[in-house]
Amino acid sequence: MRNPLARASTGTSLKLHGTLAAVAYLPLLLTRPGWVSADTKTYLYLDPGRLMSRAWSMWDPTIGLGTVTHQNIGYLWPMGPFYWVTERLGIPDWASQRLWWGTIIFAAGAGVAYLLRVLGWRGPGVVAAVYVYALTPYILTLVSRLSAILLPFSALPWLVALTIQTVRHKGWRHPALFALVVTTCGSVNATALLLAGLGPVLWLVHSVWGAREVPPRTAVLAALRIGVLTLPTSAWWIAGLSVQSTNGIDILRYTETAEVVSAASVSHEVLRGLGYWFFYGTDRLGPWIEPSVGYTQWLPLLLLTYLIPIAGIGGAVIARWRHRAYFVLLVALGTALAVGAYPWDEGPPFARLVQAFQGTDAGLAMRSLPRAVPLVVLGMAVLLGSGVASLARRWPQTARPMAIGVAVVAVLALPPLWLQQFVPDNLRRPAEVPEYWQEAADHVDAAGNDTRVLVVPGTDFASYRWGNTVDPILPGMIDRPSVQRELIPYGSPASANLLNAFDLRLQERTADPDAVAAIARLLRAGDVLVQSDLQYERFNTPRPRNFWDFVLSAPGLGEPAAFGPDDPNVTIEDVQLDDEVLLVTDPSLPDPPAVAVFPVEDPVPLVTAHSMQNPLVVAGDGAGLVEAAGAGLIDGTELIRYSASLDDDDVAAALDNEGALLLTDSNRKRGERWTTVRHTRGYTETANGGALEEDAGDNRLPVFPDAGTETMTVVDRSGDIDAEATSYGNPITFSPEERPILAVDGDPQTAWRAAAFSSSVGERIELTLRRPATTDQIRLLQPIKGPATRFITEVRLRFDDGTSFDVELTEQSRVQPGQ
Repeated sequence: MRNPLARASTGTSLKLHGTLAAVAYLPLLLTRPGWVSADTKTYLYLDPGRLMSRAWSMWDPTIGLGTVTHQNIGYLWPMGPFYWVTERLGIPDWASQRLWWGTIIFAAGAGVAYLLRVLGWRGPGVVAAVYVYALTPYILTLVSRLSAILLPFSALPWLVALTIQTVRHKGWRHPALFALVVTTCGSVNATALLLAGLGPVLWLVHSVWGAREVPPRTAVLAALRIGVLTLPTSAWWIAGLSVQSTNGIDILRYTETAEVVSAASVSHEVLRGLGYWFFYGTDRLGPWIEPSVGYTQWLPLLLLTYLIPIAGIGGAVIARWRHRAYFVLLVALGTALAVGAYPWDEGPPFARLVQAFQGTDAGLAMRSLPRAVPLVVLGMAVLLGSGVASLARRWPQTARPMAIGVAVVAVLALPPLWLQQFVPDNLRRPAEVPEYWQEAADHVDAAGNDTRVLVVPGTDFASYRWGNTVDPILPGMIDRPSVQRELIPYGSPASANLLNAFDLRLQERTADPDAVAAIARLLRAGDVLVQSDLQYERFNTPRPRNFWDFVLSAPGLGEPAAFGPDDPNVTIEDVQLDDEVLLVTDPSLPDPPAVAVFPVEDPVPLVTAHSMQNPLVVAGDGAGLVEAAGAGLIDGTELIRYSASLDDDDVAAALDNEGALLLTDSNRKRGERWTTVRHTRGYTETANGGALEEDAGDNRLPVFPDAGTETMTVVDRSGDIDAEATSYGNPITFSPEERPILAVDGDPQTAWRAAAFSSSVGERIELTLRRPATTDQIRLLQPIKGPATRFITEVRLRFDDGTSFDVELTEQSRVQPGQ
């Protein structure tokens, strides 16, 4: 039977691809020449050859104190070779980046054209579907920062088409092409690939039970042919992922939580190609993705982007063809997965089921379910195209105008493409890195690889006054190992714990200058690089003048080598830090050079051996070592062993070898968050205490996974009341000054506070008397310090005989002496 959607072509395939190429490449090549967006890996632009030369090894000495990483191996293909070739051809970095982005868009559209050609389509429906898919707003969620994750989006229509060809034709050609597409698009992010892979799987099901094209045996054999070739060709990055997951730190637990990812995954946003949490985020300098403002606040753009899915639904209604059900199911499945766990609190049964799955290790790896949006976009694009084709068949004279009209609407619905907003102000840098950074890199590289470079202070992401690179810039410019604290902990839990403890003191202005050289030796650093050109107001990192004065006072560091100007590092106009730090800062403090390198006196080489004699056994963790260094108890050259990692016999043997025991109050039992480099630690808990409900954002480094609370510093309260709460402070940072016990410390100026920046519904505090008490009243006073807009509404009193009753709290509870 003739396909009802096929008709005489209104233009050749060559014209379609040529027009698509012009739309995909030309606007991008005209976008902000000379500026590079902080996309995927800064090191791809700094020196792609250096990055690729390291990618073969799973050990990366440039992250943390060394870590097992999967990510670098993924750049062996295709991103690494792409940027290496363009560099060899002399193409500027900014132009290479635009060509890369344009290729992602073009490949997505060309894949839809190929898919529809396989299905027998011709004419205006193809044009409409191609443009709607290629120019979906979904690309904005990732293109300027994580474009590598868009590769499965580009590959999806190709994978579906090649699956169709494999089912319909015998042989190995199409399975081989399928395997090559997978190994090209899936090496960096497995989650996005697996979600895109549902499209081919769904076609196999549809071909058997929906379209009834083939018997089950044929579909199974097709799947086997695909699998036999796909697994070996992707084994290189699958093996890397396996090695990282079994040997590296459990990174997934220290990045965004499943609850955060699901926060914006509402169905109507998903249907227009959005719904990914990062698209809606902001910080003190503005939105993370600048075009998000238009897509959430500009009414004409809102109407335009909702018009497309509405037209797709209309196409599903009016078109009649045998494979319509497949694309309807594609939209339904993609929407269900992308919405997933939304809403997190009191969601429907499906959401609760997804949340339960995401609580497992495998589910945590799949927490970014909004990356299923390409399934939705592809389904909507093809259904819209089917509607256009049906109308054109009924009224042939409208074919060309409709095809052009849909293409124009798709272009207009992506204004950042033609308004030159693909390179946002908050994620860009000049194509050429400041010369002083290259001079500093050459200086530290010349010292050899016997020691590493310690870069201070740490920062959430690398935002310099001259531009934003997201990744710290130094590792991509040197061969020498380096270490710098970043937002996410890398390496072993013990090494990350030490690095974080040291940098946290720097961030919170409580560090002792006497600790710097000793900790540098312990970290095996031969040089300390001070970066004073950070955009410090973005993440509230140390002020350059104050920090420079601090480092200059640190004994054990030699004379610095200065690089770059010593001009004042002035905050942007919209963010002025006129606060208590500024008030206590000596106005006569000098401005530091942009970058300075301090040699460490008597450094310790990376590879060293210690005698078992005279060990220092530390009862504590990295925080205790930092305190000991500040007190002059260690100089960084000792053989140090943590008592919590030893059994009693090992401790005794160490002390028998003329060792010493250092008792600290570190290794505390307390929460840890990873949303900032400041205020990451919670209050010290009792041995058996903690939050009344699980906090997905509290992920503690397992420094001593086999040790119990008997090796930790814990609180032993002497009062008459125990206080525990569902949470305290806010979900971003820990604020021990708002912990539950402060509700019953007798001081009305302190209080338990919870749920800042989030819903307070369901939050509760439980107060338990340690010994029986007889009284005829209990007085409750709500927080009186500072403005308050939310209050506790009800209190429940429980008694020893099991009875209880509830009392509503009135405004009397909000003023002294309370209710």
